[in-house]
Amino acid sequence: MSLLYKIIHTGIVKELTTTDVKRIKVLNYCCAFGLLSAVFFLTVDFFLGQLDISKTLSFVVQIVVFITIYYLQSQKKYKIGRVLFVMLVIIALFYNTNFAFRGFYGEYSYIILPLLALFFFDNKVIHFGVLFLAISLYYLPNYINPIYPEKYFGYLNVLFQFFGTFILVNYFKKQNQKNENELAYAYKELEDKKKNELAHLQLKSLKAQMNPHFMFNALNSIQSLILKEDKHEAYTYLTKFASLIRENLQMSEKSFVYFEEELSLLKKYLELEKLRFRDDFVYEIKGIENIEDIKIPSMIIQPFVENSIKHGLLHKITGLKKVTINFYQEEVFKCVIIDNGIGVEKSKEINILNTKKASFSTKAIQERLTLLKDYYKTDIGFEYEAINEGTKVIVKIPYVNKDE
Repeated sequence: MSLLYKIIHTGIVKELTTTDVKRIKVLNYCCAFGLLSAVFFLTVDFFLGQLDISKTLSFVVQIVVFITIYYLQSQKKYKIGRVLFVMLVIIALFYNTNFAFRGFYGEYSYIILPLLALFFFDNKVIHFGVLFLAISLYYLPNYINPIYPEKYFGYLNVLFQFFGTFILVNYFKKQNQKNENELAYAYKELEDKKKNELAHLQLKSLKAQMNPHFMFNALNSIQSLILKEDKHEAYTYLTKFASLIRENLQMSEKSFVYFEEELSLLKKYLELEKLRFRDDFVYEIKGIENIEDIKIPSMIIQPFVENSIKHGLLHKITGLKKVTINFYQEEVFKCVIIDNGIGVEKSKEINILNTKKASFSTKAIQERLTLLKDYYKTDIGFEYEAINEGTKVIVKIPYVNKDE
């Protein structure tokens, strides 16, 4: 077991809920990054001769706080550790905004505080308390000791940004929790009643589809638009993101969906990835006009496209990142995904270096396709084909006509 694994899993015990395990892991990640950063910059400033008493004290305090949080986590005092972490973030933002980087409009960073409260705590009093604290920290210092020339710094639109982001993330949190509860209940029902394995894998596919890394990156991109006060663009992508989540939840209840539904989900996902990569990423969808009004197994195509972006294009350093998706309706429904990323072998090497396990989504869908192949007794599954640049994956799945 690697040292990093032990650090990230500090404080995790069997009786914890899935939500608590996520919170502990995220906090451990944050503390590990913060601790390494503090030690690194302390060392660099020391050798450069740029250390003074205030800097030294700041770094030492950060190191002590992060170590204390780890200790609290290991002693199962999770709430105290989370409160300490949120307080550290508040102090750091306040210091940077009003002293270290005064006058650089860092006040927009306070929008992070209510989001942290939503993630780490379940108490509504804490949620709204931190929200109003963030708004107060945004406005009050400038009115007590003016920083910016604007007479009405921030205006009222900032209130809508703070409240809007808070309400939106709170909604997604509730939906995600509801989804997790439904998944847990469904798994229990499947075990108790010994339902068929295909239904079990349908639920696993939903978990694969709702990748937390993608959701986090999408919210980060949307938050960036909000901080830039690009309200129209932010509203557009928030709508798309909400629609994507809603369609995911709706499709989780179906074994087969219309091709148009799966295509709609795929397009929304790619549009959000486009927001993340901006002009560095393009995508192309071909063959749509040749597909009849058919139904295909739900939630299979998008995870393969996501793997193509996550493992192939994300690590591509130079040049335009591109993914092309071709659809064919033959004896089976075929989806061919081609990207110009780093390729399968290099991606495997990176995953080994980062000690990453095999993709959950690929494994879950492979199991599901295996069952479909046994059921339909035809050529179903996926395979990788060697190409000069990037990766090509061919996915073959069954389909049924509209009325079947």
